[in-house]
Amino acid sequence: MSAHEPSQRADVPGSLQVFVLDIDRKPTLAFEANGLAAAQEICRDADLQTDLAALTSDGVPVCGPDSTLGLRIAAPEEIAAFRHAVERAPGSDQPTMTFLIKIDGVMVITVGPEQD
Repeated sequence: MSAHEPSQRADVPGSLQVFVLDIDRKPTLAFEANGLAAAQEICRDADLQTDLAALTSDGVPVCGPDSTLGLRIAAPEEIAAFRHAVERAPGSDQPTMTFLIKIDGVMVITVGPEQD
């Protein structure tokens, strides 16, 4: 896993920033972390990797054994989608992660930021 062109803000301690995990060059999962090192640690989590391997999108595994993973800072529209999902998620003390793709078997009520 590698970070693609992280900005200098990516490693500012104490500041949450939205990152995106690209799987096979497809923006797949958005989440917040306290810098690039913390984001890389989240992506290496064995439970997360197991979950990604078990999920499918249109019948295709989200993350196969030969998938290429890339971590990067989220683009503005991905940040907006993440914030939109966080606003609608039930309260939790766990970090919120947002899929940027359709996941089979998961009903999505709102998909993206509301357009004005």
